[in-house]
Amino acid sequence: MLTPRNLYRQTVVVAIFCGALLACKSAPVKPEDNGGWVTVTGIAAIQNGNLGLAKDEALKDAKRVAVQEVLGSVVSARSDVKNFQLVKQTVTSKSEGMIETFEILSAAAASDAEYQVKIKAKVSMALINQTIEEVVASQGKPRMMVILEEKFNGAADDHKVAQTEIEAQFISAGFPFVDRSTVEKIVKKNRKKISDALGGNNSAARELGVDAGAEIILVGSSRVKEAGKISGSQLISVQADLNVRVIDINTGKILTADQQHGAYPHINAESGGVQAVKKAVTPLREKLVADIVSLWDINRGNTIALLVTGLDYEKLMVLRGEITEKVRGVKAVNPKGSAGKAAKLEIEFEGSSFDLADRLLTSGLSVKLKIGDVKPNALDVSAK
Repeated sequence: MLTPRNLYRQTVVVAIFCGALLACKSAPVKPEDNGGWVTVTGIAAIQNGNLGLAKDEALKDAKRVAVQEVLGSVVSARSDVKNFQLVKQTVTSKSEGMIETFEILSAAAASDAEYQVKIKAKVSMALINQTIEEVVASQGKPRMMVILEEKFNGAADDHKVAQTEIEAQFISAGFPFVDRSTVEKIVKKNRKKISDALGGNNSAARELGVDAGAEIILVGSSRVKEAGKISGSQLISVQADLNVRVIDINTGKILTADQQHGAYPHINAESGGVQAVKKAVTPLREKLVADIVSLWDINRGNTIALLVTGLDYEKLMVLRGEITEKVRGVKAVNPKGSAGKAAKLEIEFEGSSFDLADRLLTSGLSVKLKIGDVKPNALDVSAK
């Protein structure tokens, strides 16, 4: 018999069941629970009625949003990520490669000024986790490059024994390095700057670091020589002297410096030289690592080299003023020279060059900019 009490109980049970069912339906599905699939919308400004370009840019934005959404979910499940901004800018810079596949669900102009693209995308969880692991391993440590003048018995030595050993020991300590091929390209194009940097010109060294996308550059010399045979044996005493200064690309100032000596007896002078260099590099690395870790501050404001093309001096002056007034995080804009419609600016900015690129596009500047190359402390833009 259905009494009022039983009716009440059934009503409560049904209400609870329905509520639980609705809760299950409304609870968001995490990307990692869905194989990395997400549905997102990308937005881009329509410039001069060019819908094709706007669609391309909106699609790129959608891919970035997709990657960032999955990244946020992955990072929230980890406890080893101490600097989310660093992880975010690293992963986002690789957005195109992080997307395994995608489908455009809709693409249309939302207004005369805005284009939207909605996509369903599968983001690679494996690549995101791999990138996070790489960033965590080097978290809080600046990206480096090495420029050394190396000589053996007074003659130039192209074997790069000291450079290779320095890189190997710093990498084992968790420091990331600029790709060697990138450094070699820069060396070939900038012989004069290399010579000036090795001669003690810190400004030249800083410019080389900016071009390479380094945050710290190690500049110095390695001198290896035979010191004669050891009495009563066939062994040759080979000695190495290293002198290295560490320059902060952000400020252009010497962060620290050190010099070390190493000696090694060997029947073969070249083999002895390699071992002598290793003996000198070990205490050098210990001293420099201790100084860099204590003096380097990853959260400070950055000095970002901004190359602007396509503007005459009058319009460049307008842009400088607007960047200072409208772009959040900019402390100062310092002109560093111009020629024709190309100019170099130095931006003191609280954030990375990737953050600055984003804000230049979203701060309502009257001069419309197109982003070119983005490096850790350098950014290229052109006026549309």
